[in-house]
Amino acid sequence: MGNHWFYLASEGSGSKTVNGVTCNSPTCNGSTVTGIGNQKVAAVWYRALTVYMTSTTDYKGARTASLNAAKDLYGTGSTEYNAVAAAWSAVSVG
Repeated sequence: MGNHWFYLASEGSGSKTVNGVTCNSPTCNGSTVTGIGNQKVAAVWYRALTVYMTSTTDYKGARTASLNAAKDLYGTGSTEYNAVAAAWSAVSVG
């Protein structure tokens, strides 16, 4: 689930070709997610891991931590914040 979240937040949903490989990444809720790129999602995830998460963080907590990290880095309501939230919803964590 976490890997699918990261992929959706980074690359977005739907069919596409990445590095010459065609893949399709559907969402659990039928939504469309627009990715914000690997570097931005990695920055969000790193901040979430180093500032907000503990050894007992579950997926719901990871959602909260990554949204807090996105808010810190890009602001609430930013494209990046919205993509992080949409990707969690797309994997049924919300």
